[in-house]
Amino acid sequence: MRPEVLSHIDTDRAIAPSVSMDLVSLLGDVHSAGAWDDAYKLWQGAVAPADFIDAEEIERLLTASLIRWPYFTVLQDGRRADPAGYTVTRDVIGQSRGGFADPARIRRLMRQGATLKLSQLSDWHRPTREAVRAIEKVVPAAVATYVFWTPSERRGMLPHRDAAHVLVLQLEGRKEWRLYAQPGQIASTAGLDVDARHPSHTLVLEPGDALYLPHGWPHDANAVDGSSLHLTFTLTEPTPDDLVEAVLRRFEDRHHDLVHRHHARTLRQKSEEVRAALAAVVDGYEADAWLGSALSEIRKAVG
Repeated sequence: MRPEVLSHIDTDRAIAPSVSMDLVSLLGDVHSAGAWDDAYKLWQGAVAPADFIDAEEIERLLTASLIRWPYFTVLQDGRRADPAGYTVTRDVIGQSRGGFADPARIRRLMRQGATLKLSQLSDWHRPTREAVRAIEKVVPAAVATYVFWTPSERRGMLPHRDAAHVLVLQLEGRKEWRLYAQPGQIASTAGLDVDARHPSHTLVLEPGDALYLPHGWPHDANAVDGSSLHLTFTLTEPTPDDLVEAVLRRFEDRHHDLVHRHHARTLRQKSEEVRAALAAVVDGYEADAWLGSALSEIRKAVG
């Protein structure tokens, strides 16, 4: 079955060898085609939810206390609840360790409308880690992963922007997404300064659907007709600051004497030598290598 892609621009279709690789291929096509920041994309039936985490597996993890805060967080009305209200202290090899899940408290908070958020699944969930690796092969970005398990008619986050591209996989239940892509609302930085009175787009994700949002597109989402479980990938590209940091690392590697013996130079000499050295580094830095260095560092930071 071919996944369908919907957007307010086109309704293209694509063919790929498998369901999961379909999604990676489609995402790579969006990037390669230069449509990365042009429009949202909704791929219907793009993934098999069974390939990823589900509510039953999360229940097992909570019950066995196999994950610790901050790998999980409870959100109430878009704000983080105090971890003391849903974690416990356990004895681990003779040492008292806090931050373990208290499943009874977490379930009670969810019955009251709170959302359970799981962070950085790629650190501890193999299928998610494999998906991240596949995405990073086709997209020049650092990928972080989050799961949101939200009760019916509730939302986990307030209207907000992410300082990244966003890919959402709907795994269980249905979720209504509202986008706020009017001029002046999209920005390069994350933030809550979103005018949520008039959504530019409203769409509902069903299990198996995938949604791509360009960098900085404000949004929020409500579970409808029952609880919702979705997996989010944030795809962060190197910023100008990251590219400058890459230049500085190469500068320090190639000009050891200038960096470590600058005290032996006058201020004017330092200024002239640093200016010449930086110009030479930038001029000789091949574009792919420059990007690769910046990308490697932000992927380390995310990991």
